[in-house]
Amino acid sequence: MSRVGYFIRETLISLRRNVMMTISGIITITICATVVSSMLLFIKGNDRAASVARRSTEFEIYMKTSAPVAESQAVKRSLDELKSTKQINSYTYFDHAAALPRMIAALKRAKVDVPELKPQDAPESFLVNPVRAQDIEPITHQFETRPGVKQIVSANKQISIYFDKIAKLRAAMLGVAGALLVASMFLVVMTVRLATYARRREIEVMKLVGASNLFVRVPFLAEGIVQGVIGGGIAFGMTSVAKGMFTDFAKQTGGISFVLQGFALKSSDVISLGMYGLIGSALIGAVSAVIGLWRFLDV
Repeated sequence: MSRVGYFIRETLISLRRNVMMTISGIITITICATVVSSMLLFIKGNDRAASVARRSTEFEIYMKTSAPVAESQAVKRSLDELKSTKQINSYTYFDHAAALPRMIAALKRAKVDVPELKPQDAPESFLVNPVRAQDIEPITHQFETRPGVKQIVSANKQISIYFDKIAKLRAAMLGVAGALLVASMFLVVMTVRLATYARRREIEVMKLVGASNLFVRVPFLAEGIVQGVIGGGIAFGMTSVAKGMFTDFAKQTGGISFVLQGFALKSSDVISLGMYGLIGSALIGAVSAVIGLWRFLDV
């Protein structure tokens, strides 16, 4: 029997001998690789969304639904003054009747049940287009405390609020991925150690007749790599599923948060991250196998 055939046979025997530990190791590697790949995929889509949102220089001033006409007129006069001084290019005023279809469309995009609404339920608003993006913050400050103004929605504010939440989510996912990484390595280490212990007499005989350490180690290293590759391969497929889920999520919430309207993921993103996950999983399996052999074969 050739050496390659021997290595394949011994690797398969080890995997079958500790089948429950092998399956547990594959599952934890799969979960770990899926969490990390999906997190990176989501971050990539968010980065594209942020890039699109930051290019938008528009912001919108929303009035309270109960605001009297005089307060709306005061905001309109102030915007006219800013237009005359070349601080804004233009603005569009939406009264209650014009604001209602926009409100209903946003609720439908977000897949929210649309109740019976009247024009008075939709707040008046002013969609403002400033001349320069850096003027957004000082201009919005002028209107934030105006009587009748409920809120001002701008790209910078939405991006800041949204990505503060994403940063917390990212930290939590990194913590989970780290814990799973340790767990997966532990299971692979234990699988290799059990296989080594079960064959300790055979290994002693092989070394007595002149087998090199490398010859003895290869089947166990292959066992760890196989677990990693299987787990990484499954994670590759799960990353593709995650792409569809994230895209649907962005479509559903884009009506509420315009930050996500630029969310985009490509097939190349899935392929690149899936390949990284596959290679990383194989490395996890190999490193875990080396650790598992340390005690028994004096690596």
